[in-house]
Amino acid sequence: MSPFSQALKTFRIRRGLRQKQLALLLGYEPSYISALERGEKGPPRQDFIRRLISGLSLSEEDQAKLEEALQTSRRQFSIPHRASDAEFQMVHQLVPQLGSLLPQQIQLIQLALSFPQICRDMPR
Repeated sequence: MSPFSQALKTFRIRRGLRQKQLALLLGYEPSYISALERGEKGPPRQDFIRRLISGLSLSEEDQAKLEEALQTSRRQFSIPHRASDAEFQMVHQLVPQLGSLLPQQIQLIQLALSFPQICRDMPR
């Protein structure tokens, strides 16, 4: 389940709505809401987001959470032209494993990605 899927479900449940009720409120099919919540559909278009914000009267705080969830739920990325051969190889190894990584593997990758910041923060 994507961060957007989790956010959508949380907002809906917090309002005490069923998927069918939310679909009717926003003008979409219940099957679309269900697919979004299960993560079977990628993040929706801006029209859906505008309707969701308006239909659920999301606060600015919730809108910020929604925007973050949308950004972290993107499924397509472009590798920057300045990426090294080693970075291309790493992405090639990582992508097939997505969806089956162990929590420990994720923690190790996150630790490795934070390493430059850790080095900057260390006293000299």
